[in-house]
Amino acid sequence: MTNNRRRAFPVISSLQYRFLAMTLIYSFIIVCFFAVAVFAPDILEMRDQSLSQELRSSAASRVLVKHTWVWPAVLSLIIVLSLHSFRAFHRVIGPLYRFRWAFEQIRSGTLVFRVKTRNKDYLQTEEQALNNMLEVLSGKLELVREASKEAFQSVDELEKAANMGNGWTKAQMDLLRAHRDHLERLLSEVQFFRPQNEDQIADRAEQYA
Repeated sequence: MTNNRRRAFPVISSLQYRFLAMTLIYSFIIVCFFAVAVFAPDILEMRDQSLSQELRSSAASRVLVKHTWVWPAVLSLIIVLSLHSFRAFHRVIGPLYRFRWAFEQIRSGTLVFRVKTRNKDYLQTEEQALNNMLEVLSGKLELVREASKEAFQSVDELEKAANMGNGWTKAQMDLLRAHRDHLERLLSEVQFFRPQNEDQIADRAEQYA
C-alpha cells in the first residue's frame, strides 16, 4: 500500500522543474506569436486614421470579442500542456532516479541487483543496457576471483617446492613473496565488489520508485 501511494506522487526533481519551466517558456513564446497574429491586424486597423470611424469601431469590437475567448483558451491550453509535460517528464525522471540509485550501489561495491522501471516509463533501452552491463561485469569479476584463487594455489605450490630445498635463491624467494603480495592486493580490490542478497537490494530500490 505504501509503495503504491509513493508511486502516485510525482518525483520531485530540479531537473523536472527545469523541464516544466522550459515548457512554460516555449508556451509563452508561442502565445506571443499567436497574439500578434490574431490581434495585430485589428489593432493596426484601429490606429489607421485614414479609415472611417465605423471601420475603426468595428476593428475595436473584434479586438474585444477576441479577448473574451482567446485568453481563456490560451490559459487552458498552457495548463493542460504543463500538466501533461510534468507527467511525461515523470516517466523520464523516474528511471533517472533508479539509475542514480544503481550508480550509488555500484560505487558502494554492490553488483548483485538489476534495475527495474515501470512498464510505461521511458528509457527502457537504457535500462536493458545497464542491466546487461551489470551482468557482464558481475560475470567478469567472478572469473577474476576464480583466477586469483587459482593463482594463489600456484604460488602455494611454488612456496612448498622452494621450502623443500630445490635450490631457490633468496632473490627468487623475495620475488615469489612479491608475487603473493600483488595477488593479495588484487584480490582485496576485487573483493570490494561484494555479493549481496537480491531481495534486500529490491527492497531498498523501492525507496526510489
